Amino acid sequence: MKQFVWIRDVVVIIAFMVILRSSIVNWYVIPTGSMLPTIKIRDHVLVNKLSYGLMLPFMGHQIISWDAPKRGDIVLFDSPMDHITFVKRVVGLGGDTISFDNGVLQINNSRVDEVLQEDRSILADMGDQTACNNGEGKNLYLEKFTDKDAEHHILRSTRGGNTNLETRTWSVPQGRLLVVGDNRDCSNDGRYWGYVDVDRIYGKAVRVFYSIHSGEGRFPSFRTDRFFAKLQ
Repeated sequence: MKQFVWIRDVVVIIAFMVILRSSIVNWYVIPTGSMLPTIKIRDHVLVNKLSYGLMLPFMGHQIISWDAPKRGDIVLFDSPMDHITFVKRVVGLGGDTISFDNGVLQINNSRVDEVLQEDRSILADMGDQTACNNGEGKNLYLEKFTDKDAEHHILRSTRGGNTNLETRTWSVPQGRLLVVGDNRDCSNDGRYWGYVDVDRIYGKAVRVFYSIHSGEGRFPSFRTDRFFAKLQ
């Protein structure tokens, strides 16, 4: 009987953890720099899976929806190509027309606010010194979609770069989203493979849970200043 009780308790705990991580809240490690400088490489990001609806364990879409992603939300979803978990920022909702004017995002033919930043301290310790991720050759901007939205940082190439040269226009279908990375010229996003279905969104990234400076050495080195940092 005691052995049965012990097994039952273990099963209950495991079931609770599965439901918690798949349907309520989860954390994901970010291995790439597509969302720099907002999310740094090896940030462990908390995701609220109840932000938009309910997704049951092992299901790839919501069964109940009570809200929808908004422009500027940082969302997680499975890549339409290979089912790797992606994290990107929503720039286009169903019915929106999205384009770029000399690299500056345009939503429904209106340029968003974008201010060049001289203080580049946020670019310290981004987790990778490759050309795409170290900030060299890139301008740092504060981008703001509307007066009501929170501003966020983006990176864009000083010269050339895909975003500065972009001439296409996207008409976002209803029920879908256009998502891009904040590291605009180093992001595999919706500009290249299309739209994301709204009901395929896992949830909204809300905070950095914890962050590892480096994976090298016997023990990890932490970026303690990023612990529980709010994402916007």
